[in-house]
Amino acid sequence: MRRDLRYINEFIDQGATLPDEQAIRLGVIRILFAQQWYMYTHKTHHVEDRIVSLQQPYIRPIQRGKANAKVEFGAKIDCSLSEGVVDIERFDFTAFSEGQDFAETSDHYYDLHGHYPDEVLADTLYRNRENLKLCKDLGIRICGPKLGRHPKHVDAAKRREDTDAENRRGTIERRFAFMKGTLGLDLVNTRTAESLAVKIDAAIVLSNVLTLLRVFAIPILILAKFEGEAYQIRYKFTTRVEDMVA
Repeated sequence: MRRDLRYINEFIDQGATLPDEQAIRLGVIRILFAQQWYMYTHKTHHVEDRIVSLQQPYIRPIQRGKANAKVEFGAKIDCSLSEGVVDIERFDFTAFSEGQDFAETSDHYYDLHGHYPDEVLADTLYRNRENLKLCKDLGIRICGPKLGRHPKHVDAAKRREDTDAENRRGTIERRFAFMKGTLGLDLVNTRTAESLAVKIDAAIVLSNVLTLLRVFAIPILILAKFEGEAYQIRYKFTTRVEDMVA
């Protein structure tokens, strides 16, 4: 590869030109070669911003530690669920710690609702000392066990409270499973970063729309009074979720 790159550089120095798409691809190949040469000469398997795909050079390997996939490739998103509506808090192609975004997520909730939430059902990644102190200062109740060593004896009421909170937190996990399975987020085959972001955003929007349709699928009676006249509005909307997904 080093020899081929030298030949290409000689042709370019002699006045040869490449189309824009091929010039961009050549730049990616040069960066990829430099990274591979660095790892070879330094006898290491790690390099910053490692490129793993020529077609998608913006994708970075993300360490997950799962049994079936220790490393994953693609976009990583941090989402929140409030009143049945999923909102994207962070979208990135590189690895990041979700717990560091807790303060920004709380401020985002305040901007939308005018107050901080009374309760937060978060994963253990969010339950660090900094976030716990923030919740205490803002008067937010964050559910889950305390930090440190687990006590030998746990009060039965506390155990039931933690179990109930974990069951309610499972709502966001079930929503992710629905978006991955039914809405196709488990297999996104687009190549560009822009189209991939649109695909993910469209799936989340569709999930929120289906949630709203379930709310309006029950009969609604509205009584209104305007300029001395009373109005009665009967509203009923029904649909099949399968038809909407198709």
